Amino acid sequence: MSKMSGVADLGQSIWCNYIRRSFLFSGELQTLIDRGLRGITSRPSFFEKVIAGSADYDDELKLLIEENRPPEDIYETLMLQDFSKAADLLRPVYETTEGRDGYVSLEVSPRSANNTVASISEAKRLFEAFNLPNIMIEIPATPAGIPAITDLIGSGVNVNVGLILSVENYRAVAEAYLLGLEKLAANGPTVVCGHDVSSVASVASFSVNRIDSAVDFELKKIGNSQLQGKIAIANAKAAYIAFRDIFRGRRWEDLSEKGARVQRLSWVGTGTKNPLYPDILYVEELIGPDTVSAVPPATLCAFLDHGAVDLTLTKGLEKARLLLTQLSTLGIDLSAIANRLQADGVNESARSFESVMAGISEKGAYLAANKGDLTAYLHDFQLLVEDELVHLRNDSVMNRIWAHDHTVWKDDPAEISNRLGWLHSPDIMTDAIPEITALVKEVRAAGYTYALLLGMGGSSLAPEMYRMVFGVKDGYLDLAVLDSTDPGAVLEYARNIDIEKTLFIVSSKSGGTVETHSFMNYFFNWVADSVGLENAGRHFVAITDPGSGLESTARELRFRKIFLNDPNIGGRYSALSYFGLVPAALIGVDLAILLERAAIMACNSEGCNCPAADDNNAAWLGAAMGKLSDLGRDKLTLVVSPSISHFGIWVEQLIAESTGKDGKGILPVTGEMVASPDKYSNDRLFVHLRLANDNSYDKKVKALIEARHPVIQINLRDLYDLGGECFLWEMATAVAGSVLGINPFDQPNVESAKVLARQMVATYQKQGKLPASTPTFCTDGVSVYSDLSCRNLKEAIQEFLAQANPGKDDSMGRSYIAIQAYIKPTMETDTALQELRTELQLRYRMATTVGYGPRFLHSTGQLHKGDKGHGLFIQVTVDMWEDTPIPDQAGSNGSSIGFGVLKIAQAVGDCEALLDAGRKVIRFHFPDAVGGLRELKEAVGG
Repeated sequence: MSKMSGVADLGQSIWCNYIRRSFLFSGELQTLIDRGLRGITSRPSFFEKVIAGSADYDDELKLLIEENRPPEDIYETLMLQDFSKAADLLRPVYETTEGRDGYVSLEVSPRSANNTVASISEAKRLFEAFNLPNIMIEIPATPAGIPAITDLIGSGVNVNVGLILSVENYRAVAEAYLLGLEKLAANGPTVVCGHDVSSVASVASFSVNRIDSAVDFELKKIGNSQLQGKIAIANAKAAYIAFRDIFRGRRWEDLSEKGARVQRLSWVGTGTKNPLYPDILYVEELIGPDTVSAVPPATLCAFLDHGAVDLTLTKGLEKARLLLTQLSTLGIDLSAIANRLQADGVNESARSFESVMAGISEKGAYLAANKGDLTAYLHDFQLLVEDELVHLRNDSVMNRIWAHDHTVWKDDPAEISNRLGWLHSPDIMTDAIPEITALVKEVRAAGYTYALLLGMGGSSLAPEMYRMVFGVKDGYLDLAVLDSTDPGAVLEYARNIDIEKTLFIVSSKSGGTVETHSFMNYFFNWVADSVGLENAGRHFVAITDPGSGLESTARELRFRKIFLNDPNIGGRYSALSYFGLVPAALIGVDLAILLERAAIMACNSEGCNCPAADDNNAAWLGAAMGKLSDLGRDKLTLVVSPSISHFGIWVEQLIAESTGKDGKGILPVTGEMVASPDKYSNDRLFVHLRLANDNSYDKKVKALIEARHPVIQINLRDLYDLGGECFLWEMATAVAGSVLGINPFDQPNVESAKVLARQMVATYQKQGKLPASTPTFCTDGVSVYSDLSCRNLKEAIQEFLAQANPGKDDSMGRSYIAIQAYIKPTMETDTALQELRTELQLRYRMATTVGYGPRFLHSTGQLHKGDKGHGLFIQVTVDMWEDTPIPDQAGSNGSSIGFGVLKIAQAVGDCEALLDAGRKVIRFHFPDAVGGLRELKEAVGG
């Protein structure tokens, strides 16, 4: 027996809060019905995402647009078709349950939500247009909606009453229903296909998760954690107490004798928005008789996977009353919160509806112009990628990813099952926007104008990307990122920041990242020396996982705010979580738009968007990345419009850390000069990320296509499309991992360099010096460390590069060059590194990458040690002219090591880790970074 059937035996029906055309026609809905699903509900926002994010409606949209039909007419035409199909599929459920279930519920136009007469007219028109017995019309429980309920029930229309958030509001809804039944009993139905009193149906949709989101926000303000995550369920149980009280007694008995049915409570908003709560909390805790649980697909999938079927709704009713009393005692007005949420819900529905209308027009214009988000020119590889897409379809890979099925990648669920939270970030983080924007408003009002993020890898690259792409909106905080342990970089910030106006963001998933911990201790002491130890914490915000060492430290030091991220999200997949969104909000990025674009791309990535039909961009991109890598085109070269170039750096760490393992790997190449086709070998797959109206690389990319290099072009309308791109590349990387047969969520080789660096630091702390390394030779202040016998710089670099593997046919197994610069990042060093890189690229026709240490250890470092082993690694270190101590503890002056020592320990540790992994490494130590890099460039070209 399925779990949905088990729940039905306890008196509750499971409905799915989702609808789209491919869901109906692919057989997915029928499969769920066969397993016990009993109804469907929907929102305009679903339709908006599907139109923008899939080809479900493209063919019909073209025809309707050509007929010059207005958006409202197009929407209704498509909606009538979909809901009629869903109603047909659910009709057997309706008949076997004698009208208790089998309904399809659709929302009346939000434009009439605050107009009783318009709501009644619109609802009746829709009901009659369908002319089906199992259609239910949703009316909001607003002051205008309450009398509409009575009129519609009294006319024989099935009604779903939405946006109920308080017991008081629910009582008004139930009273309107009873009045409608009495009217119907007296007069009979007055609409086409109207029901009599014995067959009319209604549910009262009581919102759950919105209550916890709003109340938890207020509880955090007063420092109360005991009631967090408990009020929504208590509120729902209080409504159930009211339900049992309403539907008994003489008045109800009179109606019941005429065949009337109770108006069941329907729990909506059952998806858990707070990632710290169990994912099926609002399903498991609200199972009881005479109720409906309307669940989104992800929550339904989770419940079917690991949910418990038990009668829970009727338990703890007195405790629920006590919790609500305690909340009131704290001065939190639940009724006021509910009223505000209802008003917000009406406005949100109205915005969604208008977005649907705009989306129809926009998609129509897009189709008329024959434009596409993704275009591929794969030449000889086209059929091979198409075969891979058929494999993805036949193995239901996209469906299984959304179902959190770890076997997509490995038989062992370790570091997979607990790393898929990013799939739901676009949805979950929408509810986090008020909390984030409240902090932004608070710090702006407090006079902060600058923010310095202290982080490394996944926690720092997304914020840096947002800052470099979006800039800073007027009146918001300018953001910089410190992810270099170079003492000069640390001291530059310390000497130039205005402490009174600077907010420090300490960002670390584990809370134990040595670089981030060192930055925090250093700057906390720096701030404390200026404003006092007792006030220093007000300048700091933490973003971390729950239970991390950073969380406890932040509480101890009284940080202004602590954001606890979903622990099921890895750092490199965290761009759309608190790690990326808090810094983005501080610079003025509109999070709602960013997440909306991400949600559209998530919709495009769903399982019912067929990969083999070119209607799943992430599946398509991931299949191409994985398949071409297997065929020797493993150098994924990004050609990015200049204004969004920093997005390439974020993609680099995502792909490198995800795919470089088990002797396999895709090398992401970003920032390389775009050369003529003859300057490339046959180991490249090019991806052109093109922002609308930017033709910077059009001619060069066209030349690459004409030379039959494989090229994928992705078109972006504006900067906010990067929200969608973040999700696209995350999903594509996950798909590529499946194609390659690796786990894209672990990083098994990252620790090797850290272990060696820690050993060197321990030696320094005991002996006062780092282990000595003997150079191969020294000349003019330059030291070269290598296993080659050479006499000068030119011989050293040229003999080292002569070890390159040319690869089979210039492709399979061809080497690449990685420049690892343990130097202070500046504009001058950026330029010198790029000049050296370009010289290497053109002279040797090899892919080149550049990374500053130690940041690359947390991004491309995994690939360097875990891939096929064809990398040639050029390390650059320089003399340190000054150092600065790292406090052993925030608030304490003791120090056992400086940033300079940590940096050189990391450089030498990484060098040894590469050598231990059988890689080819050479290290150049210069007295001066820029001069040394230019000298090295001359040696390469000499």
